[in-house]
Amino acid sequence: MTNDPADSLKFKVPTLRNVYISSNYMHDGRFNTLSQCINHYRNGIQQSSTLDPLLTNGIQLNDAEAINLALFLRTLTDSAFLQNTRYSKP
Repeated sequence: MTNDPADSLKFKVPTLRNVYISSNYMHDGRFNTLSQCINHYRNGIQQSSTLDPLLTNGIQLNDAEAINLALFLRTLTDSAFLQNTRYSKP
């Protein structure tokens, strides 16, 4: 992201696998659905000194694009993993 070799491996990005069926999104769990999260980036960005300049105007998505994004994220659901008894609660 920064192209600075000193930043290598400093950023840990969570997987998107099964993101559609998990809940409590964002670092503080403030959103219960992916739609709420997507809409936050569309029109709920609050300006601050620590905000990435790329997000100053939010992420410009029309309604169809927002729906398509949510549908794409749903395709990342791994049903085989979710139904595997090896990973179920004891």
